[in-house]
Amino acid sequence: MPQYNTDKLREAISEKFGTIAAFSKAADLEPSTVSRLLQRGNWKASQMKAALNALNIPLSEVGAYFFEEKSAIAQQHGGKI
Repeated sequence: MPQYNTDKLREAISEKFGTIAAFSKAADLEPSTVSRLLQRGNWKASQMKAALNALNIPLSEVGAYFFEEKSAIAQQHGGKI
């Protein structure tokens, strides 16, 4: 199963909300759920839509935030290179 890079999403959350807690409230998601999703992925379509809406990102850009695959090298090093 491919692993996805969430750096762009994390950056957008940090820039707009500062914290996962503030973002979670705006997206109507539990902070623990957002943390888990950022670490492991497996976002549901409804969660992606809520995140994009909270961040004022058009649905047409969903791929850039949720479906950018990590490089094979990054995957081998646990995402840290």
